[in-house]
This record gives sequence, C-alpha cells and structure tokens, in this order.
Amino acid sequence: MSYPRALTASLLSAAVSFCLVAASGCGTTAIGIDDCRDIEHARCEAAKSCGIVTDVEACQLYYRDHCLHGLPAKLEAGDSVSACVEVIQAAGQCAQGDPEISLADCDPRVTARRRDLSRACDVVAHPERAPECGFLTYVPADEGAGGAGGQSAEPETSDADGSSGSPDQGGAAAVE
Repeated sequence: MSYPRALTASLLSAAVSFCLVAASGCGTTAIGIDDCRDIEHARCEAAKSCGIVTDVEACQLYYRDHCLHGLPAKLEAGDSVSACVEVIQAAGQCAQGDPEISLADCDPRVTARRRDLSRACDVVAHPERAPECGFLTYVPADEGAGGAGGQSAEPETSDADGSSGSPDQGGAAAVE
C-alpha cells in the first residue's frame, strides 16, 4: 500500500472512530450525584472529629469526583438524604470532645444504637448501618431471595483498616 493510501485509510479510520465515540456520548446514568456529595461532604467534616480525616478539604475534593458514580440505587419514597446527613453531622458534633464516645452518651440522641453501631464515630465511618442511611447499602433483590425491598442489613465490605478505598488523606469510607 502506498503512503498516501495508508495515510488516507488511517485518517478515515480515525474519523469513523471519533464519530462512533461522539455519537454514543460521554453521558452517565449515575443516580443521586448531588445526594452522594451532600452525604460525603458531611462525612468528611464529621470525620475530622473522629480522627479519621486530617484534611477535610482534600477529602471533600476526592468525593466530589468519586460521587460522579452516584448512589447505588434510586432513592425510594421513605429514603431521606437530609435525615442521613443530619445523623452524620450529629455524630461528628458528639465526637468532637471524645472520638470514643458511646452513642448512648451523645446529647441529643444521634441514632438508634445497634449491635454494630455503638460509638458516634461508628456512624461517621459506616453511616449505612444507621437506619436513617440504610439506603446506602441497596442490593438488588434476587428472585426468590425474599429480601425486604432490596435493602441489605449487611454493611459494605472494607479493607482490614476499615476503609473502603478512600485516599491517603484519610477520607471516609466510599459509597460504592
């Protein structure tokens, strides 16, 4: 093949590839991007009281982009992002003086105490365990599994240190 023919074929191939990519768009089907950002913004601020985060601004910057993936599922009628954010903020305020403080010792009450949620900082590190933020662990119901609306009571999996892929600046666990 001659040089002009090879060049023409390469340019034509590049043009066709560009058109195919442009036609498919760069859009996203992510659900709840702003809701995810609200939750993670509150977590980054509250995590400073728990000693999980040292650089709140870096944490919030990380989650601004990370939340482009959105929430795991569309929010149902009873789900309230603002209630979840309020619980996280209350836990952070309660933990300001003592990161080891028990939920029972928080005034005012943060959320219902559960077996896997006993400290204020547990709420910040794992908000999906609080009833107000239960929608964060949405798992599609398997046919025949008999799940309750697809909600899962199991917490998300995490690394050995309790984080879920957050950056080195000590960001809160990611909402995957």
